[in-house]
Amino acid sequence: MATTSADLVNLSSMDQKAFTSLVSRSSKASQADIQGVWATISTLLGRASATPVFIPISQAVVAQNSTPPPAVEASLAGLTSAAHEAATAILCGSILGGKSSESDEFGDYGIFIGELDVLGGVGSDEEKAAKFLKALGLERWLDNSELQIVHSKKAPLPGSLDNVHPSPGSPAHASIAQLTKLLSQLRDILEFRVVTSGSGGLVLHFLLGVGYGGWQGLGGASTWSDE
Repeated sequence: MATTSADLVNLSSMDQKAFTSLVSRSSKASQADIQGVWATISTLLGRASATPVFIPISQAVVAQNSTPPPAVEASLAGLTSAAHEAATAILCGSILGGKSSESDEFGDYGIFIGELDVLGGVGSDEEKAAKFLKALGLERWLDNSELQIVHSKKAPLPGSLDNVHPSPGSPAHASIAQLTKLLSQLRDILEFRVVTSGSGGLVLHFLLGVGYGGWQGLGGASTWSDE
């Protein structure tokens, strides 16, 4: 199915009830997963410089002036579903945030940025991350915050899984294997997080790589102690 303007929804005037109804009709996501995605995205919108559009079936945010090619809608739907299943299997809300989060209210969502010249392949990872945030209209989250690059020991999996070792044959092992398979289809993966101040320990997580159609991946959130 081609991604058309009818598939893209503007979130500017949408409340939780309307969001839940829309995603429930469009995807196979559970109510708990939908609530987690809403908690994350509605939080992001609090400092967004522009309201991103959203693909309900994929539970994915689309960068400004980007149009996902037909195959991306399905691939992002699979990726977000795999992230949700893995998070459920290891008993956390966001697979990017991991078990270290002090809250399980946030869930992971898909991201599509598309073709983006990230400094011509040069420049620091921090500069690239800042460019991704600007493309998503989230650059204001860098104000009074710390941008951190994450170096996962289990790439392409997120760093949150570095110390997670599920038993072979367990649901967690199977779900993480599926997530690994899907993330392996992305190249040049960059994982980073924005550690905010004055937001109750809120941390924003991003894992992006190049796939068919351009840059794409996952976003999530967690809460860390302010101590």
